[in-house]
Amino acid sequence: MKTIKRLLSYMKYERKAFSLGIFLLIISTITDLSAPIIAQQVIDNVIIPAEKAGQVWIDALIKLLLIYGACVIGTVIFRYISFMNRMNAANGVVKVLRDQLYTHIQHLPIRYFDHLPAGKIVARITNDTENIREQFYANALGMIVVNTIYVIGAYGAIAFFHKGLALVLLLLIPLLYIWNKIYSKYAQKYIREERKLNSEINARMNESIQGVQVIQAFEQENLIIDEFEQINEQWYKVLDKYVVLDSLFQWTLADVLRKIAILLLLIYFSTQYINGVLGISIGMLYLFVDYITRLFEPINMIIRQMTFVQQAVGAGERIFEILDMPIEQDEVASILIDKGEVDFCNVSFGYTNEQKVLKDINMNVLPGEVIGLVGYTGSGKSTIMNLLFRFYDPQEGTICVDGQPITHFSRQSLRSQMGIVLQDPYLFSGTIASNIAMGNDRVTPEKAEQALKEVGGEELLNKFAEGIHAKVSDRGQSFSAGERQLISFARALALNPKILVLDEATSSVDTETENVIQHAMKVLQKGRTTFIIAHRLSTIQEADQILVLDAGEIVESGTYEELIENHEGKYYQMYQSQLKE
Repeated sequence: MKTIKRLLSYMKYERKAFSLGIFLLIISTITDLSAPIIAQQVIDNVIIPAEKAGQVWIDALIKLLLIYGACVIGTVIFRYISFMNRMNAANGVVKVLRDQLYTHIQHLPIRYFDHLPAGKIVARITNDTENIREQFYANALGMIVVNTIYVIGAYGAIAFFHKGLALVLLLLIPLLYIWNKIYSKYAQKYIREERKLNSEINARMNESIQGVQVIQAFEQENLIIDEFEQINEQWYKVLDKYVVLDSLFQWTLADVLRKIAILLLLIYFSTQYINGVLGISIGMLYLFVDYITRLFEPINMIIRQMTFVQQAVGAGERIFEILDMPIEQDEVASILIDKGEVDFCNVSFGYTNEQKVLKDINMNVLPGEVIGLVGYTGSGKSTIMNLLFRFYDPQEGTICVDGQPITHFSRQSLRSQMGIVLQDPYLFSGTIASNIAMGNDRVTPEKAEQALKEVGGEELLNKFAEGIHAKVSDRGQSFSAGERQLISFARALALNPKILVLDEATSSVDTETENVIQHAMKVLQKGRTTFIIAHRLSTIQEADQILVLDAGEIVESGTYEELIENHEGKYYQMYQSQLKE
């Protein structure tokens, strides 16, 4: 019920369209419910008297038929306009929901995405919101309203014409309520399981498409297909159980009760056939049969809509789970990085509380220094950069830039004065210029082109007739790894950051491209504090200081020459290992 109330609260964003749609729906229901009364008047006041008198009262017949036709046409027009308004309103509400979801996700901490596949998040933003639009706002909401009005109107008309019959019918309604409560209890279980499995299917599909090259290269197609079929089979079995439940509860009882009510009606009025005279007119008998049908059919439809409501509730729970996830609380104050001095003081951090990735890290990096960070996989090199950029905050210790604790300032102001190049360069759909500027108005196409040239990307520009405006497809698949890295490198340099981080930025490029980047770096490092996380030790030979990490601790530090002289040290072991390779 809480989720339904929350979904209903979103109607405020399209209040006028929803209100008009519901109002016209009520009007169309009233005009539709008027038709049986007019039909009864035609039968009792025109057709039957005409049969007895041997003549037809044309004026009365035409008048009643015109009123009947007006009701029919009015019903059609009002329903059409109502449908248009409700659909537009539903689209508007879902647009708001998707905007809120997407905006909220952009402000969630990086930690949230550590263990949640991208496919599952995408499924919630697209599939679940579409499910809510179709099942709840566009269909169930309007159908429940109109059918409720039908039930009230039909029952009210029956009560007006025959109170005894209305009382008998009233006794049948609690049976439908109890039936629906039992159905809802079991349906919700299956719907939640189905949505969970559907999300898993989306995640697997996204993963297999993104990793199709690796899958085919290692001939794992059959394994991936088997794993997908297992999940798909589970989804099928859950839906099969749901269909059985849905068919049993929704498509039987209301129909049975409707037929029982009509049977009771016929039996009751058959007993009123006294002295050769029927106790009810033909028109009234038609009216009661019509209204009983209109009474139970809407009840049946309301119960059927519960299926869609339950599905919408399941989708809504998954959506609100994201929206209720606390976003990063950021500071208001903006930091100003003037020199670029960086201090780590007794910093400890773990992605989980059970295991520390960094343990008591201390380092002082002077403005303009080039610092190399090396160590085996899992030693904590990239984690240091994650903390510097405040993708995470340390559990213990303090990180300062120019003597200012970075946790006292907004993340945006900090990151805007720092540049980073990641090991796996990521390009977005657009152009080379847009991928370098990343939406920053200060980075004009001319500045983007200049930055790319500075990192040695002039040959890349010459490949395309459009130059800096050349198109980039999803993830930049049409570019080589080296070209993607050059664009990513230019992206970091375009804003002239005070602090630059290269997270194994040369590991995915060839030797020639690496030489181009190294040459550019000699110019660009002047007046800029630079951190280089390196796998290839050759890339940090000229670093002012090299820090060697092992199991989250700094075990050695010094210049390249100093570390090489220590034949017992970790750095020397790594150096010898790479020489052998």
